Formats: sequence, C-alpha cells, structure tokens
Amino acid sequence: MRVAVDAGSEMPLYRYRFGSVEFDEVRFELVVGGLVVELEQKPLQLLAELLRHVGEVVTKEELFARVWSGRPTVDNVLPNAIAKLRKALGPAEAERIVTLPRLGYRCNGPVERVASGRRLASRLQLAGAQTVPQRPEWQLERQLNPSRASEVWLARHGRTRELRVFKFSGDGERLAMLKREATLYRVLVDGLGERDDFARIVDWNFEAPPFFLECEYGGDNLHDWADAGHLAALDRPARLALFLKIAHAVAAAHGVGVLHKDLKPANVLITAAADGRWRPRLTDFGSGRLLNPERLAALGITRLGMTVTEAFNGDSSGTPLYLAPELIAGQAPTVQSDVYALGLLLWQLLVGDLNRPIAPGWEAGIGDPLLCQSIALATDGDPARRLPTVAALIEHLAGLEARRAAAADARLREQRLIEAEAALARNRARRPWIAAATAALVAGLAATAWQYRAADRARDEAIVQAALATEMNRFLNVDLLGGGRSRTSTIAYDRNPTLRELIDAARLRLDGRFVEAPLIEAGIRTTLGRAYRILGDYATAEGELRRVTELNRLQRLPDDEQRLLGEYDLVTVLVRLSKFDEAKQRLDEADALAGVRRAAIGELGLRAQLARGSYHFQRLELTPALEAYSAAQAIQRAVQPDDIALAAHIRLTIGDARLRLGEPAAAQAIAQEILAGDPYTEANVGLSTLGTARRLLGNALRNLGRPAEGIPYLQQAVADHEKARGPDDQSTIAALSSLGYLYSLVGDVARRAEIQREVYARSVRRWGEANQYTLVERLNLGDAEHEIGRLAVAERHLAAAVQGLVKTSGEGSSLVDAARFSHASVLLALGRHGDALAVLTPVSSGRLADASADASGAGKLAALRGQVLIGLGRRDEGRAELQQALALLGGEGADEAELAPLRALLAGR
Repeated sequence: MRVAVDAGSEMPLYRYRFGSVEFDEVRFELVVGGLVVELEQKPLQLLAELLRHVGEVVTKEELFARVWSGRPTVDNVLPNAIAKLRKALGPAEAERIVTLPRLGYRCNGPVERVASGRRLASRLQLAGAQTVPQRPEWQLERQLNPSRASEVWLARHGRTRELRVFKFSGDGERLAMLKREATLYRVLVDGLGERDDFARIVDWNFEAPPFFLECEYGGDNLHDWADAGHLAALDRPARLALFLKIAHAVAAAHGVGVLHKDLKPANVLITAAADGRWRPRLTDFGSGRLLNPERLAALGITRLGMTVTEAFNGDSSGTPLYLAPELIAGQAPTVQSDVYALGLLLWQLLVGDLNRPIAPGWEAGIGDPLLCQSIALATDGDPARRLPTVAALIEHLAGLEARRAAAADARLREQRLIEAEAALARNRARRPWIAAATAALVAGLAATAWQYRAADRARDEAIVQAALATEMNRFLNVDLLGGGRSRTSTIAYDRNPTLRELIDAARLRLDGRFVEAPLIEAGIRTTLGRAYRILGDYATAEGELRRVTELNRLQRLPDDEQRLLGEYDLVTVLVRLSKFDEAKQRLDEADALAGVRRAAIGELGLRAQLARGSYHFQRLELTPALEAYSAAQAIQRAVQPDDIALAAHIRLTIGDARLRLGEPAAAQAIAQEILAGDPYTEANVGLSTLGTARRLLGNALRNLGRPAEGIPYLQQAVADHEKARGPDDQSTIAALSSLGYLYSLVGDVARRAEIQREVYARSVRRWGEANQYTLVERLNLGDAEHEIGRLAVAERHLAAAVQGLVKTSGEGSSLVDAARFSHASVLLALGRHGDALAVLTPVSSGRLADASADASGAGKLAALRGQVLIGLGRRDEGRAELQQALALLGGEGADEAELAPLRALLAGR
C-alpha cells in the first residue's frame, strides 16, 4: 500500500506518451491519434493515477480515495469509468489497462513522461496583500470559500479600490470546473442578457497555472449575511419574497437549459440594493450542467470543460446536504434535483437556520399547513412526486392566499357535494346492474366536476356551476341511469344495456336541448367526450370535444381555464387519430394562453402536461414525452391523489417511454408495481389497465433478453383487453402485436406471421388503411413476412408503410425511420443494393432506437449500411461501417449469433 500524497504538497506534473496517446497533467487533456478526446473528469483522473504508477497495481481502495474522496458513489462506478477510459484510448491502447479481479488495476508500460509543470505547494501559495497572478493591478485581501475544487479570494484594485472575486485552480485536474462555469455563464448571458441576479464573470485565464475566473463582487454569501443578523431581522413575508427572487433566478437559468446542481447558501450572494431591499445573486455554476449540450454549437460557444456524456450521466457532485436522493443513487441531475435543493433552502430561510438539515417533524417549525405542503412537494424524496419545475414551486408559493381562499370555499361546498354523491349512491342501489358499466363515464364526470369545483369564484361562474350541477344530476338520473327513458320514452331494452348503448342514447338527447345554455352543454359534452375517449372511440370523442371547444370559443375569453381545458382534451384525441398538425397548433396556442399556469399545481397544469405528453408520445418523441408525463404525475399526486385510474395510466405511460429509451428494468418495475394489487386493483383501474401493465411487463422481459418469460404475460394481456374492450380495440391489437413479436424472438416466425396478419386485418377494420396505427402494424407485417422468406410480399407492405407514415407522421419521425430500415433490409435481401442505400440515407440511429424500444439502433444501422455498401462494391466504406457496428453491438451480453455473419463479411468470407 502506497502512502497517498497530500493535495497541498509540491508535486511535479508530467506529459505522458504511449503509442498514439498523449496525456498532459497540466491541462488535463487527452489526445489520441493527434485529436483531443472529450472525456469526463473521473476517467481522466483514473488515467492520471494509473500513469503515476505505471507497472504497479493500484488498488480499488486507493482509486476510490484519490478520485472519489469524500463523495458518495454508486455501484459499478469504478468499472464504468474504466470502461469509458478504455473506449477513449481505442482498441490498440486499451489493453494497457489491466483488470486484476478483486484487487484493482494496472497500467502496463512502456510509457514516456516529460515534466510539464508542478502543483503549487500549500494549495496555491497565495496570501493576503499579494498581487493576483497575471493581474498585477489587483491585490488579494482575504480567502473566501476554500474548497477541494478551487480557492476563492477577494481582491481590491490598487487604484480604484473596486472589489473583485478571483476563483483559482492550480492544475488542469480542477480546470474543467472553471471552464464549465465560464461556458454556462456565456449560455446564461446569451439567452437572458446581463441580469443582476447572477454574479457576473468578467474575465478568465485558462492558458497557464494558476488558472482562474475573475468575477464581479456580489456581496456576502447567505451564511455570512445570516450570521450578521440580517435574516433574523426579516419577517416571514420578507423571507418568502427573498426566496422567490432566488427561485426566479434559478427558473430563468432552467429556461435556457442550465442546471445549477449545487444550490446552497454559500452559492447565493446578497447585497443591499439602492431601494434598501436585499438583492440576491446566484454564483458558482462550476458543478452545473446543460440540459441540451447541442445548444452550445447553436450559439457558437466553445464546449469548455464539458463533454456530451457529462450532461446526462448520473453525477452526485455537489453539497451532500442539498443533494436530491436520486443524485446520491447515481441518477442524472434534472430540473427536479434543483427543485429539491431550493425546497430545503426555503425551509431553512423560514426557520431561520441555514445549517439545519430537514428531518422528521420539520413541519413544527413552519406552522402554516399550506407552506408545509409547498415545502413537502419540493423536497419529496421521490422525484415522481416532487414538483416538476421551479416555476411550479414559484406558482405554488405565489398562490398561497388564493389557495387559502379556495380551501375555505371548498369547505363551504363540501356538504353539498356529499349530499349529491349520496343521491347518486341511492340511484345506483336501485339499479345495481349499472354499477360496473358506468366506470368510464364516472371517470369523465369526476374530472369535469373537479374542474368546476376549482373554477373562479366570480358570481357569473358560480351561477354556471350551480346550473351545471343540476343538469349533471338530471343527466345521470334520467339520461344515463334511466337508460335515456322518461315516462313518455319509446326506448326499450330486452336486456341490461351496455355502457356504450346508454351513452349513445344519452348523447342523442342532447341535440337542441341547451340552445339557451351553451356552457351547460359544453360541460355535459366534456363528460361524454372523455367517456368515449376512455372507451377507445376516438372518432366520436373528437366530435363531442370539438363541439365543446366551439361552444367555449363563443362563450369564454381566450385564456379562460375551462376553455383551455377543452382544448387540451381535444388534443389528446386528435393525436390518437394521427391529426398531428392540428393537435400541435391547438397545443401551442393553449400553452401560450395558459402561460405559467401550464406548469402549475392544478387541473389546468395537469391537463396541459397530459396533452403535451400524449402529443410527444404518439409521435415517439420520447424524452419530451417522459418529461411531460413525469410533470403530470407530480401534479396528479398533489391535486387528484385519489384518482387511481389516472395515476395508473400515467405510470404505465412513463414505463413505456422508459422502455423505449433503453430502460427495460425501470419499465419492469413499474409494471410489477401496478400488478402488485392495492391500490391498483381491477375495481379501481379496470381490467384493461391491468392488461396494459401485463403487456408492458412482457415487453420489458423481451428487452431484458427473456422473451419466453414474457409470452404468458402477453397472452393474458390479450385476453384481458378482449374481455374488457373487444377484439378490435387498440389495446387488444397492440397486445396481440407484441405477442407475435415475442414468438419471433423464440424462433416461431411462422406463428408470428400468422398473428401479425390478424393484427393488420383488425387494424384496418378499426382505423382504415391510412391511420398511423394501421401503418405501424403494416410495418410489423412486412417484418414478419420477411422473416418467413416472402420477400416480395414484405417489400410491398414496407414500401406502403413508408409512404403512408411520411404522410401521417412527417419526415424526421422515428416511425418513418423504422419503416425505412425494415424496407432497406428487404431490399438488401432482394439484391437491390442501390435502392437499399437510397432508402437508408435519411435514417437516424437515435430515432431508430426510439421507434423500436431498442438501444442498439446505432449498431444495427451501421451493420445494415455496411452490408449494403459491400454489396455495391464499396468495400472500404462497408468495412468501416461493419467495424463500427461490431464495436457498438459487441460487449457484455452481445448476441454472438447476430455478430458472426458480420465478422465473416468483414473478414471477406
């Protein structure tokens, strides 16, 4: 065991060379084959440790101590970082990094090294009254916040006496954090302009050590400010106002795609403004992340200190007290991890102690139940239940008084609601045969009633609400529970009618009935439209909900909540009918009118997120779909926690999105959660929802490489959906299609083809030939016919699928790319290499992976291109593609049977 060298001791730094690799410790830069390689800091730090001890075994314990000292880690973090390092070094040099099982790692020589600098002793050898290195006009006064990453000093200009802050890093190992902070500051300025709620970065030196950022002085940090007694002098409203200023700054950063990821009192500076109020500023984005790294290229900003993978990998850097639990567990930082830190800071400001961790019983220090609710929603340990955005937290706090008034109003209405529900219960008791049949309609009615209970308390709206309640009661008792019959009715049934028959009869009685009361008609048609949507009859649902939007546009102001809810309802149906252009237009218009309310805790926020998520999911734009459904889940748990059916729908859609994003284990866990029983019982969610959970579980097992285990779940899912919805319902068709694919994976391709023909026939009956769902199943049918060797038939189906999906989904759709990939595969089998290459040219590996719920899309695309190019005689290009395919598809768990033909083709056999 070697003795670790103290970080503050004097230590030479080297430039290492071996093979085509060069690593410079001063700049902490890796060059392979003459090109700079973008790589995260941890693999580079591992390389530095191994190169310092070439030929020696460096134990796992030593690597954890030197590279992850004092930070929480997750399982497999060390082997994952080693794997990234080997990949960056390339096949020829990766073999130098040798694994010694249960012991550690060794870097084999020979390695050339040349001294290139030194690590300054005693950190940076800085002291008060010393001039700033490379800035002789500035003089250091005192050190502010020493840390493992850098030294922060306050300096004063010798002539003007202006104060500045210099943040130093003595070596390249910590240089990346300074570069990242500078890069993110440029993104903030480009997107937001110069703002007084961010500490301004004036200049930087990244050329020679000591490296530094030169920053505007923004005042004391919150800790020092509070210690001076300023926090104690503020009352609760003033503390809330101060927090909201901080939150608005974070929300603005999020708005241009920047996560802070280390929010804490030390990173909030505060000074007194000219009006005497306190002005906070955010500082230290050195741990920050970009939600969309490609934004740098769009803005023309150099990617200093950042790599593509850094923006998405799990990262537990930051201050442990303020780290959200999912970060400690190794998940990627998100907007919600910043929400968690802000929630903790809010609690600390309100209780007046910026050092106190939140612990059981924390509510006693607040006293206000509504404030407690805001803090609890922001600091929930499960990000699925946490507030989705900082804007939502701001909205929650800004609406405190309105929420108090609404709570009082709700108590006044509670008795009337109880009485109405009791009357309905008596009706159901007199007609027990209707109990099961009305589940879907009650779901629609519940949501409609909720939105009216939450309506503005203006007198006119109250009158509408009272009238709607009366008509709803009559609609349930006469038109629905009475089977559409009055004493003079001629309607008769020789059996207990189905729900569909009851709803159809009730709908027919609405025409012309509410000419003088259009808002009442809109409320009842909203209930009907939602019921038809639940039943899967999207065409009829569209008619009802389109009529709702027409009535609302005539009677309500453009930004009226009820009008916007109607628009969002219609969007969720339009996307099911592949009417994406109209859906997108209505969705964008509604979002613009809703403003911040679309992310707020309430019915409007919930429906806005569900509509946005549905639009993206149906287009297989999975990342934004997952974000929207995750936000909807958090809002649903806050405003409609007892709506178990809606909760299940959201959870299963999140599971499906995660499956398609390459997270089958997460999808499996969600499906098993729904199938575990209470609260997700058949009585609460319906048999069809349980069938959807079984379908998700079967598909997850498929992607986990266990298709045989998934078949029984898919068989039961088909049976559940057929019993609940019928053979031609979308859920039944989807389950049957998934079942056929699993048969293909276990080798029964003939059965898969037989099933897929039936699936396509049902789809045509259900939607017609031009609908997106039908076209997807035609794509699947083409694949099935290809598997059994009917190439001409397969080519005809796939060509038609491509042509149709371009019309319904548009160029750039993942579904179009999936169809083109399958079409090119058949063209290759038919020997039509030129046609195959033309079809493949616009295909994107990322979109291909989204469509197939298969993360290996890039490898499969490279493999197909390689085979096509070799078939065209372009062997060098083809071999390069095949080499890339083998690199992407190989590794642990690879399908050797799939890779063998590629290796043989590469070898020229």
